[in-house]
Amino acid sequence: MKIMQKRRKKPAAHSALPLRPAAFAILASLANGPLPGFEILETVNSTVRGTPIWGPGTLYRLLRELRRSGWIQRTKPPSGETDPDERRQYHALTAEGRAVMRAEAGRLRVTLANARLLPQDPRST
Repeated sequence: MKIMQKRRKKPAAHSALPLRPAAFAILASLANGPLPGFEILETVNSTVRGTPIWGPGTLYRLLRELRRSGWIQRTKPPSGETDPDERRQYHALTAEGRAVMRAEAGRLRVTLANARLLPQDPRST
């Protein structure tokens, strides 16, 4: 007699994976709290060497896509913000966005761990 094991359903966040690197970069930049668009842009561009990878047009298109996905939302400035500029649009992760970001981070950790297990190519050193 075969015993049927109950399959554990993957969380909904996993169904969105893998994320595009740009989407993950924005979600990760918001992990510590709300930021206005220009600070998101600075945070993401500071993680790469050399020429910035995005400009404002790309950023705001991506922010719009992430809002439509329900992963980020516009929000008010943090309470400790002094002299907030009314033109700044702050963005924050939603609960779903945080779950997706964590799921992608976990997926990337596994990928990196697997890459470290590969034998080194003596020609690449």
